[in-house]
Amino acid sequence: MADRKRAFRATVQGKVQGVAFRDAAVRRARALGVLGWVRNADDDDGTVLVHAEGLGDALDAFAGWLGEGPAAARVDGVVVESAKVEGHEQFAIRGVSAGAFVVQEHQATAHHYDFRLEVDGVMRSWAVPKGPSLDPAVKRLAVQVGDHQLSHNAFEGATGSGGGVIIWDRGTYEQGGRVPWPEALDRGHAVFVLHGDKLSGGFALQRTGRGDAAKPQWLLIKRRDDAAQPGSDIVAAQPRSVVSGRTLGELLG
Repeated sequence: MADRKRAFRATVQGKVQGVAFRDAAVRRARALGVLGWVRNADDDDGTVLVHAEGLGDALDAFAGWLGEGPAAARVDGVVVESAKVEGHEQFAIRGVSAGAFVVQEHQATAHHYDFRLEVDGVMRSWAVPKGPSLDPAVKRLAVQVGDHQLSHNAFEGATGSGGGVIIWDRGTYEQGGRVPWPEALDRGHAVFVLHGDKLSGGFALQRTGRGDAAKPQWLLIKRRDDAAQPGSDIVAAQPRSVVSGRTLGELLG
């Protein structure tokens, strides 16, 4: 029987921050064909957290390497626990921001949500009629529109002719996938991780080939990870601005 992919979460303790541990872990994992991520823990104790998934022999070899680390590291201990396979496409450093993201609920000619990611100094933008979802089974239509300036991220208020905007969610994001950005967007498949007040975890944008050249159509999809909420409707459950606490209806009323 073929070896099945499995996963683990590891906490690496000791002198493992500031000694190129994360970069060395990426190189070792990729050499072994292991997928997942590595990041510094949020605590002040200097630990490093790792999620790894792959075939048994490769995972065992990687777990063994974590117990040693690069030459400058001093590993005092490694706690390894079984985890769910998340379906990562590469092994990468998590927690290094690629910039801002924002979701603005927008009442214009048609009601929609503006989903924007900071890429090369501008906000690449998509109009999502039904808003984002944390349910991996839900694929939201996202129509690409023109880029916006970063300054627009802070806008909340009336827009005239009965329209208005609230900041429904915002935060930072990390770029993912095998293809570097912005080439990933140019190719039509981009994977990323959001860190917002409402949206978190892995997402993907997939161009469908529909729509015209000026407004190509994409699908915005939540990836299956620990932040996924199958069967949920985050837009209905949390309608208020993360800045003012108002709903769009209250703003317009």
